[in-house]
Amino acid sequence: MMKGQQNDLTSLMDRASKRDATVPFEGYSRDDGNIPGNLLIVESGDCVYSFAKSDIMDRETIGEDRIRVYVREGASVFRLDRMRAGEPQGAFMVAMENVAPPTSPAVPGEPRPASGPAEAMEHMAPPPAIDAPGAPHYAATGTESAQTARPRVLAPPLSSVGGYWTNSCMGGDAYVNNCAHFLSDAFIRAGYTELSTANPFINARCNTYARRPVRARDMWAWFASKAVRTSSAPTPYTGWWAVFQLDEAVYWGGHVVLFDSDSWSYYGTGWHGTWRQYMYQW
Repeated sequence: MMKGQQNDLTSLMDRASKRDATVPFEGYSRDDGNIPGNLLIVESGDCVYSFAKSDIMDRETIGEDRIRVYVREGASVFRLDRMRAGEPQGAFMVAMENVAPPTSPAVPGEPRPASGPAEAMEHMAPPPAIDAPGAPHYAATGTESAQTARPRVLAPPLSSVGGYWTNSCMGGDAYVNNCAHFLSDAFIRAGYTELSTANPFINARCNTYARRPVRARDMWAWFASKAVRTSSAPTPYTGWWAVFQLDEAVYWGGHVVLFDSDSWSYYGTGWHGTWRQYMYQW
């Protein structure tokens, strides 16, 4: 290899290495006049970031006026965005829902991603009923029945949530980290409407009309508030679990996922089997 080519290759490899463990942001830029040593990135008319220049590992020009910066993963970033007056706001520092978690290493025997819901019998029309001598008769309106005496179900079963998992948000938006965003959408679709209204455990929501919760730690607190059974290790044939996975040394925000131990599958954006497991049933 010629020396000039070798130098070009070395330069490209050096640049690629600068982007390892970084998060890209792009927009219009200028020096931050309020914080010396920081660079402002105006992503849109709704969102402005301020980064310490020492945390910008690389940058490139996009078009005539815009740039893309590669910010060190885990860096403290200031963000200014639109808010609604009177609505509780999260911390001014960039929230974990806007930062992608690291890829989890595969572990032998861990749950696999759940496939799309199969066509279950409840989605197929039964054959017409046939009257037979001695068959039960239709209950008259207004009469007491065994069903009316049953305790009222306070929440849909966790097993129903998997059927609503779509890897998306009803409002159509997405973050770099979507674990709580998309899982909360499935819970709400399954009937957990308490997540779609004011809730003491939910401190951040997506910016669309759907207003889905977007923080894994908020969902963790909500899981814990509902739990009647907990576990710290996935165990086969123990039913469905709402799971929070955490390794603060790797990713402070944590990860949420729905786990079906009977089929050994999960519904979510990933499975971090090497992290600590906080599992909840109700």
